[in-house]
Amino acid sequence: MSDIDIRSGGAICVDPAALRDAAGRWRGVAVELDDLAALAWRASALLVSTANTAAEIDTLRARWLGLRGEDAAATARLLADRLDGLAAAYELIEIGAEAAALRAAGHQAAADVLEARAALLRAEFPDAAVIADDALGQWRWGVPAEMTRQSAVGTAWMSAFWAPAAMIPLATGALWRAVGASGLGRVAAPAAEAGSGSAGPPRREGVRHGSTSAPAPPRGPTVVRPLAPPAAVAAVSSLAQTATRIPRDGEARVRIERYRMPSGASEYAVYIAGTRTLVGGPDDPWDMQSNLELYRGERSASLTSVELALAAAGAQPGDVVHAIGHSQGGMLAAQLALSDQYDTRTLVTFGSPVEAAVGSDVLSVGVRHTDDAVAALAGAGHPGQVGAPGSFVVERVADPRAGLQDVALAAHGIEQYVETGALVDASSDPRARALDQLWEHLGEAESVDVTEYAAVRSASPSSDAE
Repeated sequence: MSDIDIRSGGAICVDPAALRDAAGRWRGVAVELDDLAALAWRASALLVSTANTAAEIDTLRARWLGLRGEDAAATARLLADRLDGLAAAYELIEIGAEAAALRAAGHQAAADVLEARAALLRAEFPDAAVIADDALGQWRWGVPAEMTRQSAVGTAWMSAFWAPAAMIPLATGALWRAVGASGLGRVAAPAAEAGSGSAGPPRREGVRHGSTSAPAPPRGPTVVRPLAPPAAVAAVSSLAQTATRIPRDGEARVRIERYRMPSGASEYAVYIAGTRTLVGGPDDPWDMQSNLELYRGERSASLTSVELALAAAGAQPGDVVHAIGHSQGGMLAAQLALSDQYDTRTLVTFGSPVEAAVGSDVLSVGVRHTDDAVAALAGAGHPGQVGAPGSFVVERVADPRAGLQDVALAAHGIEQYVETGALVDASSDPRARALDQLWEHLGEAESVDVTEYAAVRSASPSSDAE
């Protein structure tokens, strides 16, 4: 089980504001060290007038403390300056992404303001642009590294019998870099809404299917039906537990937990399954057809099924929703978070082929395995942080061994993501603790009602309607 890497964004390890806060604290330490050094020098001056051997030794000690205090203060200031420079570099990444999105949306004046800010940062921190470019380079090209390595290890034996096998790892890396460059794995609200508080890098338009617009119907109507109610459960209380509650076997495709809060309002946690049918079948909405439609930014029968399940569970437009999904379910959860139909407060995805640029009112947690071919379809994700403060991306190598299990997408399995969720739960990283507030909030619910739903494509004659 490998270690986890928790990042604020694709190319950003730490929120720039957190770095500046740390820099400010180090400058405060420097001031305190200066005061201590000054006291030591004053003490040495007083001891000089005392004519005895003990006083001479104390004088030397006081001077030594004064010198060490000054050195320590200078080191603290240097560290603060470097933290400010690093914060400037990460802010340059965020500004570049946001300015590009604003220009794509036609907000030229707002983009100009951001780029003026970037020019000031470059002037104040000359090395920041170099650091930013290096971070962006690692973000763009580092994603397929683990799969390329495993491909090289797994196909090394073939080279003795078939010379072109040596090209397989190179082809693997090139393929996934091309996927990342395509931008298909980065979704957002329509460009007309970019810059309205959730601006990010330029991306293809995702589905925004809320009540303000008439959505295009899926390729066939769907029907959802509740299954036998599962055993009573308590409120969800960990990231690993959210993964275990995603339907994985049997007929269930969507699980909905209704939290009745002390205020009298209800909140809904929706857990959405991943793909069940690889070949586009006539009945199951969770098939490859829906996968392709969602990845292209279109509606799918599975998306309609999720909406029907929420309505059947009692969710009304504007109700608070917490969306959790694995694989195709991650794409569906992302579309809920981009919708204005519900007040989606949380988006948690495991092995999703896309990363959604949700607004600053949505806590976004993306869990990805760097050796998961499905998660790699998201490319490098977004360079900066998306979502509310405290949002983060988690990565790890789920299965470092190269072998036949890779063909079966072992690293994509929900069981592996449960393990990764447990590692995040045990982490001391402050970003991982942002989820604790969600668990505490849901734990205040007076009751939790659970319903699981099956879904099928209807055999209605209208199923060919577009």
